[in-house]
Formats: sequence, structure tokens, C-alpha cells
Amino acid sequence: MVCSLSPNRSRQALGFAGLVALFFSGCVAPPGPAAVQTAPQQEPITASAPPEWRPGDQWVYTWTSGQTSGTKGVEVLEIREINTVSFYLVKVGEAEQFYTKDLRWAGTMRDGKIQSRMTPPQPWFVWPLEVGRQWTHRGTYEDATGKAAHNDSFSVVGAEVVEVPAGRFSTLKVARETDSRNSDQYWYAPEVRFYVKWVGRRGDAQFEEGLREYRPAQRLIPGPAPSRPPSTTK
Repeated sequence: MVCSLSPNRSRQALGFAGLVALFFSGCVAPPGPAAVQTAPQQEPITASAPPEWRPGDQWVYTWTSGQTSGTKGVEVLEIREINTVSFYLVKVGEAEQFYTKDLRWAGTMRDGKIQSRMTPPQPWFVWPLEVGRQWTHRGTYEDATGKAAHNDSFSVVGAEVVEVPAGRFSTLKVARETDSRNSDQYWYAPEVRFYVKWVGRRGDAQFEEGLREYRPAQRLIPGPAPSRPPSTTK
């Protein structure tokens, strides 16, 4: 048996059916509070131990100082033992510099002759390197002009993501203050095992360096896997 409806009753029935459908679909229900998505907490960046450098490791920096600019290469040449102490011999520009295995600067050599030295070696980094870490250095700098006392204060003032020509890096920012007008700020990136940015002042002159390229030495035996995913976006 088929029941027919009048036009008015048909419209009323359709309207009622529509309201029921809307009710059950939740369209007429009052909106609830929006879900709040919390961003994952980023692990605090630290560098627990000195990086291992190998002969052949290279870093290339662009630099500016006033109206001049250029490119500087840094390359680990060899590991040399002097008086039972192991040093990295590192070519920086046209000179060669000595760093201890924990990256304390010890001196400069050119054409096989020592040009300058710092006693004891200057600790540009200490380990573990982490935000809030502070240290001081009292040493004697010696070159062809004589000797001079050096008093430095260092502090890891924060963790920052910085962008340089080589990409974006998670870094630890270190500040150095002295008894003179000299000062430094440099950003150490565990991913490249050295600084990626450096802003320094020597008297009235200021300079800045940024990493352009990082070329780790080829390894026949792979090193340990990194503890965190790479921070660079190329």
C-alpha cells in the first residue's frame, strides 16, 4: 500500500527529517573547546666531550672586516706529539696553529718556526660545553715583541639556531671578555665539530666569519652514529 502526502505535509516532513539528520550529525551541537597541540620539547643542546679531529678535516669560512672580505680555510694537517703532549697541527690561512686535543689554543707557527705561544694553552672550549658553563684563563702570550699577561673570561650564554652560508645549525653561543677592548662571540655546532659563526672585536676593528663549507675527512672505518638528527637544512 502506498500513502501519498500533500505538498504542505511533504515539506513539513522533509524539514523535520533534515533537523533530525543535523542533530545526529552534530552540526547543531555547540562547538567544544579546540584541542591544543603541544609542540615536542627540544632536547637541550650540549657537547659532552671534545670532538675528535682527523687529518683532512676542513672548514671553509667567509669573513668580513670593515670594507674588506674574503675566504679562510681551516684544515687539520696532522696530530703531533711535543714533550709527550699531543697537539692538532691546523693550517689556518697561511699560518699553522697548535690546538690541544681538547681544543685549547697553544700557539702559531709559520715556515716551521714558532711565531707565538700561549702558556698555558687558552681554553676556547671546555667540556662538557653547556648553557651556563663559565670559566676563566690566566696566561702569558709571547711573540716577537715580548710577553704580555692575558686574562680572559668565557661563558656559554645560550643555545641558538643560526643560519650561515653552509645552512642552519643548532649551536651553543660562547662569549669571551678580556681586560682590553678585545672580545669574541662564537657559535659552536656539535654537528661540524667546530664553530659556524664568529664575531670578534680587536680594539676598534670588528670582524665576522660564517661557515661556508664543511668537509670531514674520509673515514674507512665509520665513526659512531650521531646522538641527534642533523640540524642542517641545505
